[in-house]
Amino acid sequence: MSSTRFELKRRRRLMGRASRLGGFAIFAALIAGCTSEPNRLGPPIDVAFDAENVANSIFSLRFAPDNAVVVQVHTIALALGLSVQANAVPTPGETVNRLSIPVRRDRVQARPTRGGQDRVELMRYVRRSPLEGLVASRARNLSSGRAVPIFPINFLGKEFIFDEGIDAYVELGNGGPENGVRFELYVVDLQSGLPALPLDPVGFVDLTDISDATSTRLRVRAFDTTGNNTIELANYIIDGAFATSSVGVTVSLLGEGFVVDQNGRFDFNYDELLESDDLAGVTAVSSIHRTVSDEGTDVRLEVTGDIATDGSQSDLSFEMDIDGAAGLTLVDLRVINGQQDGEIRHGSRLEAVVSGTVQAPNFIAAGAFDFTLAELSALDEILFGIDDVLLFVSELYVPLADLFGVG
Repeated sequence: MSSTRFELKRRRRLMGRASRLGGFAIFAALIAGCTSEPNRLGPPIDVAFDAENVANSIFSLRFAPDNAVVVQVHTIALALGLSVQANAVPTPGETVNRLSIPVRRDRVQARPTRGGQDRVELMRYVRRSPLEGLVASRARNLSSGRAVPIFPINFLGKEFIFDEGIDAYVELGNGGPENGVRFELYVVDLQSGLPALPLDPVGFVDLTDISDATSTRLRVRAFDTTGNNTIELANYIIDGAFATSSVGVTVSLLGEGFVVDQNGRFDFNYDELLESDDLAGVTAVSSIHRTVSDEGTDVRLEVTGDIATDGSQSDLSFEMDIDGAAGLTLVDLRVINGQQDGEIRHGSRLEAVVSGTVQAPNFIAAGAFDFTLAELSALDEILFGIDDVLLFVSELYVPLADLFGVG
């Protein structure tokens, strides 16, 4: 694939994203991808390595964290977490005691960016304060065999819509799931995570508590109701289990399902284990993340290593397998305190040796040739695929941390 096609495809994606941020139309052009047979993954390994083709095959992952449903669920969960009963107040001017969930714009936090620090920030994006501050009490309840509800009882079965006049989700009535809550979905401002103005409703999302005695589990289902037929936009589960010990906290995070928006469909599953040792001041990370894009590219990312609690040091290994129209590409990267060292293979062949930093990577060709500027840019994009997968997974499970403050 030529560099021109690489750039044209990039522009088409950016134009599609800008045309309607947070919209829900699914375009056939995105589904078509780079190949007429997107489900036939992994051509023979003797296919010549084409860095630009590989970069194109994972480019759609860049938009996964900006999925309209995922972004709104995050903001809704943040609002719920901040409105722990004391902030769930009657709607102004209402004689009936309807619930109102204020959206604190000053508490909407900026998300980590691709290429930030040394990719470690994306692993630290569990947001330690809201998560670890609530782990101990929940762990005690769970150890006694008592399930801990995600939502207060007065929220169950309620349906909420957004009131732009007071920046709050306001109770509409009893239209939600029996063991959860329903929120109207809107075209969303991806920067703030709030409904874009003027309000443009497109459907609804149900957040359902399916926890048991061993873990806190949330099911998310979203639907587009703008057309003649209701379309399911998302169906996924996020699960958090916790334990405390004499030295720290162990957090197990699981997730599985799919989400859809104008950038296509992403199927995913992840399994992440974080073990903090307060005495040593480190958190051990062990995770496996898998994401499959609409174009048929299957990305599997495994992360292992240690992160200092104060962020001063880190030693993480990233192993990423990219199985797509360009064949099977393997990335093996180690990042120690911002310095990276690794290699990129295509099939069984070594194609590039990686060094330098995230902000200034170095690529040395394994063969008797030098990479062109276009190829160097594409190689950098391949490494950024790690960031895209991590940011997507982080956006998916962070709402669970926000919701721990509600029950």
